[in-house]
Amino acid sequence: MRQIKLAFLFACKYLGAFAVARRLTRGSLKILCYHGFALHDEALFRPKLFMSSATFADRMARLSRMGMRVLPLHEAVRSMYEGRLPPHALAITIDDGFGTTPALAASVLSRHGLPSTVYVTSYYVKHNVPIYRLVVQYMLWRTTETSITFRRCDWHPDETIELSAEGRAALADDLIARGEALDAEQERLDICDELGRMLGVSFQDIVDQRFLHLMTPEQLRTLGAQGMDVQLHTHRHRFPSDSASLAKREIEDNRSSLCEWLPGQRFEHFCYPSGLWEPQQHAWLDEIGVKSSTTCLPGLNTASTPRHALRRFLDGENIHPLEFEAAVCGFSDLVSRRF
Repeated sequence: MRQIKLAFLFACKYLGAFAVARRLTRGSLKILCYHGFALHDEALFRPKLFMSSATFADRMARLSRMGMRVLPLHEAVRSMYEGRLPPHALAITIDDGFGTTPALAASVLSRHGLPSTVYVTSYYVKHNVPIYRLVVQYMLWRTTETSITFRRCDWHPDETIELSAEGRAALADDLIARGEALDAEQERLDICDELGRMLGVSFQDIVDQRFLHLMTPEQLRTLGAQGMDVQLHTHRHRFPSDSASLAKREIEDNRSSLCEWLPGQRFEHFCYPSGLWEPQQHAWLDEIGVKSSTTCLPGLNTASTPRHALRRFLDGENIHPLEFEAAVCGFSDLVSRRF
């Protein structure tokens, strides 16, 4: 099925449909979404979450060849709602703030003279430890063991689990739930260390190489000089839809941390964690001074797009260059509206 789709896109591109779509959608704003940049095998582990630096460099070169006008997000959003967006406008956003962003993404963006916005979730920046759920998932993906036996673990009942694809997924969900229910970060680190020994995957290597860490405050402070604007992504990577007070606290804690590390900067633009949102949250965001919010819904943006429901194309290592070009030129959106 994928090959049929790619053959269709190839034919459409070379018959001129991509060029027609580019003209028809020239007045809309396209927003791209990235996450982490792979230092080792992360793009194989989670190809929707991590991208190789070579693939990212190819994407940015394609934007230049396609003649896209890449703007800072805040400028693009303001121009769109004021009715003065330039043709073929596009904004680049990077979610979470992974530690490899300065070394692997910033240099590529600087080389092409492209601005970007980095939405940073601040808890893991503050604590300077790898992201627990990703460590668990990575270890279970990376291990060559076919089963795991728990004996006298404080954090798991005694049992042997076969590490089939289904067994790994179920165990990851279970361990993530157990670990995230704990209060102390050290308890989660202890689980990771012991789990790594059981699976034959070194947790210390993960810590030392920092490919599942977020940036440090020192790294955040280098981004502005490279055309990267830091903005809001909650403190704990959650934004509850059933409690205005808890949702606002997430933004306030996030903003407070970012203000501490980047004094004098304004934090007014937001990305929903995991792209999940509900309409009632829009008013909460207005009340705490957020001017725009991006989702993970695909599509184009115009002045009629709600400020707190901006659409983005989620790029990843799993996306073919033809699929990327189809999204950037607006062809994908036109086809989805037709069918």
